[in-house]
Amino acid sequence: MNKSQDAKFHAIETTDAIVGIDIAKNTHWAVIISPLGKVITKPFSFNNNKKGFKSLVENVKTSLIPMRFNNVIIGMEPTGHYWKCLARYLKEIEWIKVVTVNPKHVKDSKELDDNCQTKSDRKDCITIARIVKDARYFEPYLPEGIWAELRNMSNTRQEIVRKSISVKCRIIATIDEYFPEYIKVFKKIDSRTSMEILKECPFPEDIKLKGKEGLLMHIKQTVKRGYSRQQVIDIYDVAVDSIGTTEGIKTAKVQLDIYVEEQELLEKQIRRIEEQLEELLQETGYCENMISIKGIGIVSAAQLIGELGDLTRFKSYEQIRRYAGLNLVENSSGIHQGKTSISRRGRSTLRSILYRIAFTMVNQNEEMKQLYKYLKERKNNPLKSKQALIAVIGKVLQIIYTIVINNTKYEATRVFNLERLEQLKVA
Repeated sequence: MNKSQDAKFHAIETTDAIVGIDIAKNTHWAVIISPLGKVITKPFSFNNNKKGFKSLVENVKTSLIPMRFNNVIIGMEPTGHYWKCLARYLKEIEWIKVVTVNPKHVKDSKELDDNCQTKSDRKDCITIARIVKDARYFEPYLPEGIWAELRNMSNTRQEIVRKSISVKCRIIATIDEYFPEYIKVFKKIDSRTSMEILKECPFPEDIKLKGKEGLLMHIKQTVKRGYSRQQVIDIYDVAVDSIGTTEGIKTAKVQLDIYVEEQELLEKQIRRIEEQLEELLQETGYCENMISIKGIGIVSAAQLIGELGDLTRFKSYEQIRRYAGLNLVENSSGIHQGKTSISRRGRSTLRSILYRIAFTMVNQNEEMKQLYKYLKERKNNPLKSKQALIAVIGKVLQIIYTIVINNTKYEATRVFNLERLEQLKVA
């Protein structure tokens, strides 16, 4: 048993009662059990409002008066966002400890009591309470202050970026049908020159009507700087011999115009969010040290801190790796030796951010580039590309955690110890 699990069992031993709550949008269900698993009260419901929250607390107090209670653990599933208001309310009460349970554990455990796959709010709250009783719970992190602001902005950026990618795909799908040669000239569909052409004359007939000189003049006046004259000439030349369909072209223009307008709005929103992220990151005090690492920019650093919150709450960088679900797990039995893989039992958004950071650093940071190459090419146990990248993420986390905790800037000479430096030299 590890120290963390031992501490959980100790918390159960010193607790007078456990409350399991099945979270819903409007009405929650709760049950109170003893630390031994005996049901003290039948499941009862309460509304998702302040009056309902107060009634829950009063019910717990009334039920436990004969027991001279001191402390209560309240467990719940982190269902969507509905649990957060209740959890924050209960955290303010001194004698209540709020914990969460893995929804998968609840799903897998619901048949243990009655050997039946029936699912109901009354049944689920008992299952949750008994999972907590077995110390199989987690202490939730509810960011506050600047950390909450950063997480909100980070999540908003993720959402807007996903929308932007979806809109780009719709633009490309429309262009592929009516002007399939377009993408050969403008591989980056959202470049300034491309967007101006899509707004002014998106289809071959429009471009031919505009004429080569007219198209050049329009781009020169609107884009002004940074456009390629050759690209504009090339798009005119391919328009002359385009095989794109002309059926339904009138409504296709309206459709494309809407997509282009939406894409420009999304890009404007992303820029606004990134400005806000930079301001918030400055307030944390982490900004200067984190961006001293070559390969990590303002946006990447802000998104990472938005997901992690205050780094001082972690005892080591290994905890962060486990929090992201990047810890290694093995599937072996008897003489069978299974493959090692990452657990993926953590925050998927955090894994995505770390993957992008590591990918960028492998290309831009000389130290990470050397480590990545060594891990792939070493004689003993060479790693595949993705495996090597996961290993690099571990090193990146170690660096970030160290410079933040020690309040120091990145120093390339201190990245590797002597043993690793010798390995890199040999490689």
